[in-house]
Amino acid sequence: MMKRLPYLFCLIFALAISGCQVSRTGDFAIYLLDPDISSAEAAKADLNTLTLQDQPILTSADLISYDKTNHEMLLKQAAFQRIQEIFPMPVRVDGIPFVVCVGDERIYTGAFWTPLSSLSFDGAIILQPFDTENPVIQISLGYPSSEAFTGEDPRADIRILRSLDRVGKLK
Repeated sequence: MMKRLPYLFCLIFALAISGCQVSRTGDFAIYLLDPDISSAEAAKADLNTLTLQDQPILTSADLISYDKTNHEMLLKQAAFQRIQEIFPMPVRVDGIPFVVCVGDERIYTGAFWTPLSSLSFDGAIILQPFDTENPVIQISLGYPSSEAFTGEDPRADIRILRSLDRVGKLK
């Protein structure tokens, strides 16, 4: 019996360690879409039919924090730089569509939007950031103002909030 005791401790230790590992499934991410689809088309499409790019443009690992009251994301500098770089020249005034996901679940669509656009948009938007000293972006509703938005606010989806809270990014 004494000879088996070390094996038993090793087995218990291995099971305890494996049960404590953090799962990466279910993490918050924002994916850009196939460049041939417009923001308006993406907003009307079935989420599961949209073609996401292979890698997300933003993940929970890129966030320093996510403020659930105003949906502002404080980003790490490299992530902020990536967001700035997605806005092409000449400026795309009809938005750059994205999908917010938690793991494999697609939660809602939106669009990166430039304030130089004269087009309105009835959906979630992230405005093109210009202030390089403040690496914050915000998911807002409607462009040019919230009055352009109709429907239910998808930003406070419980799956998103749980995912961000689980990794310590929610404030």
